[in-house]
Amino acid sequence: MFRTEIYRILSRKVGVAAMLAGLLLLLYMAMGITVWGEGLIDEGRIYYGARAIARDKEIAAEFAGPLTEDTVRAIWEKYGPPVNCAMRSTTMESLRAAAASGGNDNYCNRFVAEHFGTQVQGEDGRITYVLAEGWNESACLDGTYIFGYAGTGTYWDRFLMAYVLAHISIVVLLSPVFSEDYACRTADIILPTVNGRFTLWRRRMAVGCALASACYLLAGGSIFLQHIACYGTEGFGVSSRIAGMPMFFGKDYLPMGTALRELYLCGWLSSLAVAVLTCSVSALCRQSFSSLVRSLLVYIGPYVFLRLVLDALPMGRVNALLHYLCYSAPISYPGTFSEAPGKARLLLTAMALAVPLSAAALGAYRYCNHQVR
Repeated sequence: MFRTEIYRILSRKVGVAAMLAGLLLLLYMAMGITVWGEGLIDEGRIYYGARAIARDKEIAAEFAGPLTEDTVRAIWEKYGPPVNCAMRSTTMESLRAAAASGGNDNYCNRFVAEHFGTQVQGEDGRITYVLAEGWNESACLDGTYIFGYAGTGTYWDRFLMAYVLAHISIVVLLSPVFSEDYACRTADIILPTVNGRFTLWRRRMAVGCALASACYLLAGGSIFLQHIACYGTEGFGVSSRIAGMPMFFGKDYLPMGTALRELYLCGWLSSLAVAVLTCSVSALCRQSFSSLVRSLLVYIGPYVFLRLVLDALPMGRVNALLHYLCYSAPISYPGTFSEAPGKARLLLTAMALAVPLSAAALGAYRYCNHQVR
């Protein structure tokens, strides 16, 4: 029966097409952020694509290790301000224009400019960088943060694309799971059988969670492997704050690998929540299209409500609780969990589990009691 349900879901060409289209779009956009978006200038010489990544690794290897004042000074004295950072573009035309004046633009001096520098206008009218006043008082320079090459274009951007596209694919695949029985008038035949009612509900939910896990791992795994293929694994030891990964500011000195582990586990939990919510909405809808629309609203709705309504209201206890509830929704949970302190993480996780489980109970009751209504 488990295999039959998987075949039943995957036999819908629209759902499979949406999943494949999302994966191809993800790979294409991620390549635009990684290899196709790489450009480096070294004393007026231009490196592009994979050659730029290789040269950036060579330069960063010299300064890898604990980030200190000496590290920042050494980078700035050797390479100076980046010549293609203020209005950064990696098209060949822009790189040639920036390289015409000589100078450097690499991972290391861009990092210093962005974290310890300030913009000023030069005598020729161009925007350049100088070290900001009091830059050496930054908490990043206490020796606990590890500097190194972690790639350009933050991993979080690619992860965000991956898990949102994965969730949309999950919604499209699973929205007809129960509503199709009502639409095709098969619910009255299926439910009275030996394997009907709650047994059927449990197995379909298990299939939904399994397919959701597969969709998420396919999307998340593809950008993980792509990152390794483009940048290698050296960046996993770089501190999360330096690598641009979301992490609670009290622990952002932890390595990128730790942040990725948390992010992927939270993303998987969110994917299971999307599967459970979608199946529960499907059990409450008579038509598959209605189930699809309502499932998408359940997925996107908390974020829209948060930005358009809650953010505009005064922050009080009720509003703060509603903020937490919206942040615990699948669309927001992974990033919010990473940036939250310990107690807030427990509250977010409790809400992230409570809402899908409550929806599952309501959906199970509605579907299993269909004939007695």
